[in-house]
Amino acid sequence: MRILMVTPEANPFARSGGLAEVIASLAAALTKLGHQVNVVMPLYRQVREAGYPLEFTGHTLSIPLSWKALSAEIYHVELSPGLDYYFVGQDALFNREGLYGTEYGDFEDNAERFIFFSRAVLEMMLALEMELDVCHCQEWQTGLVPVYLRTLYHDRPQFQQLAVLYTVHNVGYQGVFSSYDLPLTGLGWELFSPKALEFYGKINFMKGGLIFADLLNTVSNKYREEILTSEHGFGLEGVLRERAEELYGIVEGVDYQRWDPARDPHIAAPYGPADLSGKKICKEALIRHFNLGLPVDRPLIGMTTRLYERKGIDLVENILDDLMRLEVGFVLQGTGEERHHFLLQEISHRHPGRIGLFIGFSEELAHQIIAGSDLFLMPSHYEPCGLDQLYCLRYGTIPVVRATGGLDETIQAYDFQTGEGSGFKFNGYTPAEFLGTVQQALKLYEDQTAWQKLMQHNMKLNFSWDLVAPKYVDLYLKAQDKRRQLAGG
Repeated sequence: MRILMVTPEANPFARSGGLAEVIASLAAALTKLGHQVNVVMPLYRQVREAGYPLEFTGHTLSIPLSWKALSAEIYHVELSPGLDYYFVGQDALFNREGLYGTEYGDFEDNAERFIFFSRAVLEMMLALEMELDVCHCQEWQTGLVPVYLRTLYHDRPQFQQLAVLYTVHNVGYQGVFSSYDLPLTGLGWELFSPKALEFYGKINFMKGGLIFADLLNTVSNKYREEILTSEHGFGLEGVLRERAEELYGIVEGVDYQRWDPARDPHIAAPYGPADLSGKKICKEALIRHFNLGLPVDRPLIGMTTRLYERKGIDLVENILDDLMRLEVGFVLQGTGEERHHFLLQEISHRHPGRIGLFIGFSEELAHQIIAGSDLFLMPSHYEPCGLDQLYCLRYGTIPVVRATGGLDETIQAYDFQTGEGSGFKFNGYTPAEFLGTVQQALKLYEDQTAWQKLMQHNMKLNFSWDLVAPKYVDLYLKAQDKRRQLAGG
């Protein structure tokens, strides 16, 4: 099968979060199954600095944006046999420090940037004469690609049979912009309606993808159920309910080439379920890294997160002082809203030698925190899937999660009576319930025989992309069937 994945980010070229890792891992897993995968994304500054030799394809396309046109230079890298990355270059739009904004907020021209990118993808397919079976679009930044395919470009023969799968990773971010941006798209005003792009007087890129794609999916079955409700649908629950029969849930996977303590180059010592001694060495190294005065036999709690309330950081801030009374250490790396930076720094100053804090993100440190911690906190307000809890399972680090979305689906609550389960869960979004669940986990930690049995059980669980990729192939085939029917053969 010939697949084009359209995405705003992907490892190893540019990332702002877990989406980049998902795209890279899924693309690689699909090529292992024998499919030809092309990935296309904007040519950000991060891409230029990633260290890969970009090859100019010779194609500079003219992309109309209302009354003007901007050039799109198309670059290419063959990452491995059967896996090609393409980049849409336009320095005025993409040669910036951040992908979507800065610490002070989103770029004001994000509508223009991703209208340009979406239309350039269509023009690239035509210019390179790509013969494709499936176009797999990701997130709000690509929501206009299905719209263009079925409107401005619907009469192009190579697009009439092209199936489109649209994946929603987080319905909380929809790409909602002023109606004054609609002329930039080149689309007619008839699409500014509740049955198309209009959303409370504005235009909504994600809504376009949801309506015009052949099939839809999201990144866990539980999240699929949640986004059909008003609490988690963020205003799109009606559209999603209308397409519920064509909306699927597929849990994300783990790339065990990169996330395996037995061969992880970022951690202090290798270890596995048969020999846990390296885990202690990783813990000692993490304690040293943050200069904590914590005895190695006391529990060390870790987090790598974005500092936003949807990730539950407000719950963490509420219970940290109480946690510090329990003879534990706490380490966190993350970046996000400035008020959380300051509050976490203030709390850490109250507990010198007990709290380690890094405001920022380091891939290497993420591996070290997951390997060196005993417990890992994910108290998200909502979480479409989550990857860190899956990494924690392989690293023998016990997750404490809120029972929402993919966290609820992938973590089974530990039962003290039977010894079954993989972590600890709480339901209500309250500091008291969160703290009580952490205390339950710490109670089990005191029984090191039971604790190590749980670690070893978790380390043998398999969430490999090799198990996930065939589910996407099934969706591609379903989307092709539907497209053939709609195209009349």
